[in-house]
Amino acid sequence: MNSYRVVAAACIAGALGAGSAQAEELFIGRWAATPTACNGISGSDAKTAALVASGTSVSWYPGNCRIGKMYKLGEAVYIQAHCYDSGGGDVPITLDPKGDRMKVTWNRGKTEELQRCK
Repeated sequence: MNSYRVVAAACIAGALGAGSAQAEELFIGRWAATPTACNGISGSDAKTAALVASGTSVSWYPGNCRIGKMYKLGEAVYIQAHCYDSGGGDVPITLDPKGDRMKVTWNRGKTEELQRCK
């Protein structure tokens, strides 16, 4: 009976550990329209600027933003971001990653398709 409890406890601990070791969010990373834009430090539009996303911020040519509210629907992430430049204020951002590609809609503008920088 005692060994049964030890095995059960080990199984539960393993399952809990596996849950906390999940991969980070799919949108996190550096994304750009072209490989050339991946290498750039800055750009002035969707074709020349790299988007950099972390768990707490999103930066792209329109602005540098802190993630306020965020929710997911499938793989798509809907963000209410607090931006510090380009007029500032709250900006809605949608990031929809699918493998090494991601559709981005910034402040209800045109949806752009980016690729993960390698």
